[in-house]
Amino acid sequence: MKRHLILFWLLTACLPACAHEVHHAVAAQSAVSVRLTFADGQPFAFEAFEVYAAGSDKPHAVGRTDADGRAVFLPPPSGEVRLRAFAADGHGVDLKFDPPRSGEAVAAGATEDRGAKLFFGAGLLLAIFGIVQLFLQRKKT
Repeated sequence: MKRHLILFWLLTACLPACAHEVHHAVAAQSAVSVRLTFADGQPFAFEAFEVYAAGSDKPHAVGRTDADGRAVFLPPPSGEVRLRAFAADGHGVDLKFDPPRSGEAVAAGATEDRGAKLFFGAGLLLAIFGIVQLFLQRKKT
């Protein structure tokens, strides 16, 4: 009787070990890779990112960029995605785009916007300078 109890106890003690198994499956799928860099060209490396499917508040994927600043993820089956990447120092990006399907490439939008942003910034500085000069001229008279 004592042996049966010990054997029963040993068998039931081993059952929770099955709950700690991790199964895996390897599959080849098309992933999206978004390379992020700072303005000086340095990679946005090892920073957190989140990917959201269109209209969802729950992240579709989360992770960290690699040493080259790449955020790699499997896109949702269809629709636009939102990629948010952020660093502890406050730098970050919030992008919305349609991910490429089956090997097509997408041009980076940041380089297209850079000239417009620089032009806008220079115009804003000139406008502020003009307002300050106008105010100083009025004070003199």
